[in-house]
Amino acid sequence: MNKNSKKNRMKKHQKFTLLTLILTLSLGIQNCSQSSQKTSQTSNELQGKLILTGSSTVAPLAAEIGKRFESEHPNVRVDVQTGGSSRGIADARTGVGNIGMVSRRLKEQEKDLQSFAIARDGIGIIVNQDNSVNTLSNQQIIDIYTGKLDNWQPINAKDAPITVVNKAEGRSTLELFLEYFQLKNQDMKASVVIGDNQQG
Repeated sequence: MNKNSKKNRMKKHQKFTLLTLILTLSLGIQNCSQSSQKTSQTSNELQGKLILTGSSTVAPLAAEIGKRFESEHPNVRVDVQTGGSSRGIADARTGVGNIGMVSRRLKEQEKDLQSFAIARDGIGIIVNQDNSVNTLSNQQIIDIYTGKLDNWQPINAKDAPITVVNKAEGRSTLELFLEYFQLKNQDMKASVVIGDNQQG
């Protein structure tokens, strides 16, 4: 995979989905803030707070959508919180969040929830900018992430340790990575585990 271009994107693109309750945007928001309703019962304007939780990959797009929604409905506050796709699904189920942000397909046991595709994206493997490696084969990536290859020397003759950065369990990026390379979570040998994308 090439670190400088789209070549380092996996071939399997996954749909980003948002899990939501029907009519959340049109009607449900009015129920989110009873105190606001009491002070403005004669108004038909949407009001209250809309909480979106889940995927840090979806969050930037959701935040932009939220800003536009707030500009059209000034009495509504859109609160976007990250924490991973698993959190988004759990919060949508329990009502902690109005909308769950998920960056993968729904699993069979999650099909009771309704999903809406809002975008498509890819996952890439990156290396430090000072690293001269331009291409990695699928097998080399597998060997790196499973700990079989822990030094760059066999790849580019530079004797330097490999520091593997991985996503935390419950993150869709990790789930898609494992699915693509046909690995299990227990196979992974990461030096650093991160949650949100910003931590990378």
